[in-house]
This record gives sequence, C-alpha cells and structure tokens, in this order.
Amino acid sequence: MGDGGPMAEKILVVDDELDVRSVLQDFFTSVEYEVLTAATGEDALNLAERGGPKVILLDVLMPGIDGLETCKILKAREKTRGIPVIMMTGYGIMPAQAEMVEAEDLVFKPFNLGDLLMRVKAISKVGHLTNRVERLLAYMEELDKNLAGEREHSSRQRKGEESLPGYDSSPR
Repeated sequence: MGDGGPMAEKILVVDDELDVRSVLQDFFTSVEYEVLTAATGEDALNLAERGGPKVILLDVLMPGIDGLETCKILKAREKTRGIPVIMMTGYGIMPAQAEMVEAEDLVFKPFNLGDLLMRVKAISKVGHLTNRVERLLAYMEELDKNLAGEREHSSRQRKGEESLPGYDSSPR
C-alpha cells in the first residue's frame, strides 16, 4: 500500500472461531482487502470505532456479546451506524432476527467464498447510502448485476470464449 496505489478497502471479520477468521483473512487479503479481525463482540465494537472498516462480517453465536447484540450496538452508535454488516451463522437464526438488528445481509456457513466476496463488493458500493431502504434496494441491484456478470462469465468459459491471461483472442 505504500506504493502510491489506491488504498485497499478495509473489512472487519468477527468470529470466535480462529479457523473461520484465518480463512476469511487469507481469502480477502488475497483479493486485496485490508482485513481486521476480532474474536469477540467487545473487540469488534472497539475495532469498528477505531479501525473504520467499510464492511463488517459478523458471526452470530459468540461468547459474551453475541453477534445480534453487537450489531444492535453498532447500529445505535453514531460513529458505526453507517457501516454495513453481513451476519454469518452456522445455526438456525432467522433472517427476521438479522433484519431486527438492522444487518444488511445474512449468510449461512459453510459459505462459498466467491459468493461472500460478491456480497462484500456489492454492499461496499452502496454503503454510503444512509437511508436503510435505499441502501438495501441498491444492494439488491448490485447483487443482481454481479450475478448476471457471473452467469455471463461462466457461459463464456463453457463456450471456450474466455481468453488466457496475456493472450488477446480478439480478431485482428
């Protein structure tokens, strides 16, 4: 980042399971995100205020302050209320519970890293919107665009139209 290039977007990964934090940190770092991690809701609240993440990936079930309560506190605080939160769970949380604490999305473990990346990119693009309804509608539109792009990419790959890196397949 000291090369004068654009700053990486910062995300905060909150999960009490070290394996989950490590996988997400390695993955998002590999796609050029700056990743902050926290193992508890308390640490997440502190890092969110000090670290300025653009998106928070927040586990639901954690010791101490759980993810639902952490999200509720984040959304109540002036400094953190505008940070989009994607809740993560391997348990039977209902989407309505995530909605009640104003999380922007809910993903179920085990999750597909490509899908999670698509969600992070989409919410990052619309996170600046302060009206919750506008933000969620714009988020859905971004997800639709990303899904359409993925379908087209997959279709081109199946047809053999995808070019190899460094090889220009365009007609001359």
